[in-house]
Amino acid sequence: MDATRLPDRVVAALGQEAAEDLVAWIDQRLRVSEASPEIQVTAREARQKVNVLMLEQVSNLLLADEPALVETESGRLCWRVPVNLTLPGQGRVGQVGSVDVDTQYGYTDFDSSAQQLFEQACAHLYQVSHSPDTVENA
Repeated sequence: MDATRLPDRVVAALGQEAAEDLVAWIDQRLRVSEASPEIQVTAREARQKVNVLMLEQVSNLLLADEPALVETESGRLCWRVPVNLTLPGQGRVGQVGSVDVDTQYGYTDFDSSAQQLFEQACAHLYQVSHSPDTVENA
């Protein structure tokens, strides 16, 4: 669906970019409702699953963010759950990656190579957040 399909008055009130965001959000919600028989794992359950996975396999400083429903290249639906590094006194520092959670069975695509990528991204974000330039500007 294109934002130009919205009434001109709505596009004028929201602006083109916000109108396109609204259409994308509505489209995602409609796909969720149409696919609901396929969705056995809720967004909340997917987020909880990723939080536990991060705690057990990577670090207690990683926190799952709001999942988005996506269709993979193979055509299956999954929740894509962004994962952020958090630091005491700083809160969320930045995203280190994302984990896909199958909407039907709840399995994840997280393996040892993904774990290594997450650990590297964490180390990089930590260094960036503690560099002299970052500390001086804080």
